[in-house]
Amino acid sequence: MRTNITVRRTLIAALILSGYALTVPAAYATPTLSVAVASQRADADQVALLKRSVAEWNQWRTDNPSVKPDLTEADLAGADLLGANLSAADLTDATLTDTNLTEANLTEAKLTGVKATGALLFSATLDNANAQSANLEGADLSSAKARHTVFASADLRRANRWPPAGNSHADHGSPAPH
Repeated sequence: MRTNITVRRTLIAALILSGYALTVPAAYATPTLSVAVASQRADADQVALLKRSVAEWNQWRTDNPSVKPDLTEADLAGADLLGANLSAADLTDATLTDTNLTEANLTEAKLTGVKATGALLFSATLDNANAQSANLEGADLSSAKARHTVFASADLRRANRWPPAGNSHADHGSPAPH
């Protein structure tokens, strides 16, 4: 995907020094800045490990404390991630629909644009997470800890209703909140 932006000549030198590609089409007197925008995708190995075993995932996190997991746009719909350590993970635009995140650690996680309708976040820790524009419609956030969490523009309609309309978490093996 390429984006063309018209730029004033006074900014040209600064942009070139910043690593942007600058082109001047012959038909135009005004230079055009072309920025290649790459779509970021989740680390496939990390997604596979998380889906295979939460215990193995948590051990990997313990063994690699400096790694911030890249789960961008990952499809984890319906996964059982009970107790998963997802602290500081980038879950931007991930699909967590009907996912069991009971007691998961999502401290400082990037949840921007996440699709988590009907997700079970019972007793999850979301402290300092960014859930801006997240879709948490019908999600269960009962007993969740969310200190300093950003929910700006998030969809929280019917959150904490049990079970969400047209949905059941009976197959997740987690108790319904009181």
